Amino acid sequence: MDVSLEDFRAFYRLKFPYERIRPQQIKMMEKIFHSIKNRRNLIVEAPTGVGKTLSYLLPAIYFAEKGKRVIILTETIDQQERILEELNALRPNLKISFIMGKNNFICKAKGSKADGLFCKLNRRCFHRPNRRRRCICGTEKKAVKIGEDIKYFCPFCICDYQRSKIECLEGDILVMNYSIFYHLKEEIDVNRKTEVIICDEAHKLERSIRNSATIEINPEVALRRLRAMAYHFAPAPVKKYLARLRERYPKLDENNLERYEKEFWDIVHNYLSRRVDIEGCKDALLYYGDMILEIPEGKRIILGTLLDGYYQIRDIRDRILSFEENKELGREELRFKVDNEALIYLEYHYVSQKKLPDMSLTEFLDRVKNLEVIDDNFVIYRSGKSLLCVPVLVSSYLKRLYDDGTVIHCSATIGNLKIHGLKTGVESFDPLILDSPFPKDRRKIISLIDGVNMKYGGDWDLKRERANENIFKILRSAEANTLVLFRSFEDLASAYNYLRDRASELKKKIFCYHPDMDGREANLLKERFKREGGVLLATGRFAEGVDIPGEALTMVIIDSLPFPVPTPLLNREQRLLKERLLRKGVDPRSAHWKSFLMTSFHIMASTVIQMIGRLIRTERDYGVVVIQDRRFYQWVGEEMRKRGYLKDDYTPMSLRRALEYIPRFLSRFRN
Repeated sequence: MDVSLEDFRAFYRLKFPYERIRPQQIKMMEKIFHSIKNRRNLIVEAPTGVGKTLSYLLPAIYFAEKGKRVIILTETIDQQERILEELNALRPNLKISFIMGKNNFICKAKGSKADGLFCKLNRRCFHRPNRRRRCICGTEKKAVKIGEDIKYFCPFCICDYQRSKIECLEGDILVMNYSIFYHLKEEIDVNRKTEVIICDEAHKLERSIRNSATIEINPEVALRRLRAMAYHFAPAPVKKYLARLRERYPKLDENNLERYEKEFWDIVHNYLSRRVDIEGCKDALLYYGDMILEIPEGKRIILGTLLDGYYQIRDIRDRILSFEENKELGREELRFKVDNEALIYLEYHYVSQKKLPDMSLTEFLDRVKNLEVIDDNFVIYRSGKSLLCVPVLVSSYLKRLYDDGTVIHCSATIGNLKIHGLKTGVESFDPLILDSPFPKDRRKIISLIDGVNMKYGGDWDLKRERANENIFKILRSAEANTLVLFRSFEDLASAYNYLRDRASELKKKIFCYHPDMDGREANLLKERFKREGGVLLATGRFAEGVDIPGEALTMVIIDSLPFPVPTPLLNREQRLLKERLLRKGVDPRSAHWKSFLMTSFHIMASTVIQMIGRLIRTERDYGVVVIQDRRFYQWVGEEMRKRGYLKDDYTPMSLRRALEYIPRFLSRFRN
């Protein structure tokens, strides 16, 4: 490939859509150029405001026009759409493809949200490519090459998801999220190999891939679908009794759900016990198929099949609930099996008739089968009413997906680049850490030397009361629009109650994030806070999506350092890393410390820099970050600086001095 830095410089100067190119952008673009040219992996930490999206898009377009195929990855659909908008605004002479998860499309066959399992079972669907050259609508189909195979699709009747996949087969630049990358990378590469993989929001990559590979067994979801199906297919006399039962339980919750479920299936059992052989129903349904739906006895056979499924899934639920919560389980304890293939057939018909967006029962059965093939990399434990099978290390999955391509990771906050690389399968890479383009004197990080040590243990009520009092004093003194971030919803609820009782003294509206909020509700909360101002209480995970520039946010208070609660996953990962270090000859004490730094400390430190990063989003932003947890002053802050997480200075202060300093600092920049 004939490429040169001079040629690339001429290219990006011509294409750059603004008059001024920041020095950081030039450095990032040229570093990416050298990485792709020399096939060297690269990890870039580019703070907010650098303009990193444009800085990786221009090299991506340059090399795509030279014939290399590029995938651009991120986590959220919103970010995907922003990348696509910027990409199209640059008007490259390329095929650009954009693909989302299947459930973001409408299934033309059932007229509702698409579902992967329904699509898999609906083999006769004419909306997907097949070997027929003419569509049932009369249109001559177009040919598409899929590997060594040739299939045909109707441009008018093809479903939108299949159209997106076809466009990806020959696309020059593909934009998708991490989950799609995990599930479809090999399928998308069947015609043309991807040579460059760019990961935006790379700090979310490990978590996203782990979530994609996790198997969650939740019998409650399957049992809920079974009850809905039983009511739908029940003969009129049974449906009447079930309807009366539902009237007696107007609100189902944990207190009465078990009783309702038992009475529900007792009604079904009592009706069937004198009329059919319950054990034989599932075999009869599979043997006769659609004929069952047309005969008078059919509804009884269907109901018997569902009752048999209930008994088997109930036993799995009881087995899961017998396990101690958050304790690692051995694979020999997972001998689960549901011997009832007819349930899948029934749910397919039920979902088709009701036009539902999922096949939760079939998905449950599919996941139970997957338990048979999990390897030693998975840690298995009970969480609530679910059984979780979580991969400990995801680097092996990612190495397979990278497939010798040049990998470029970009994020505003990666922290320790070496640990990030090891965890995400990029063991050999060039680093690039860019400075913020914004003046540093407009932000102050304050570490309270007499804050409360919010480490787990000790008298929680007493520590929580003191921490709440500190937060209240800081809020009252600063009179600023403030985001207060907590380690847990328990801490958040305590602070909310404390501040609500003193709202008249604060003279600020209090907004509170709660765990039941979905993405839409969380966005509405952010917009209200942005518009009206006040105090927003939230947890650390919520902070990742907060982007509030200007006077709408001028202070962030970090209540407690977000060290993760020990889970079987975290314990296993720490143990594996420690064993590796011991095998390399590291002494036990040092091995324990290093494994802690690569797991619990890494998670905490990465979250803290995300929290700090909420404050300065534009050149005119200013504000104060107050870290209330005394452990930051005692040792964490210095350790974060030493290990490359924290790039800025912080100032230790007593609470008394901070209460005097913060209003003066904010008044320098206000309005």
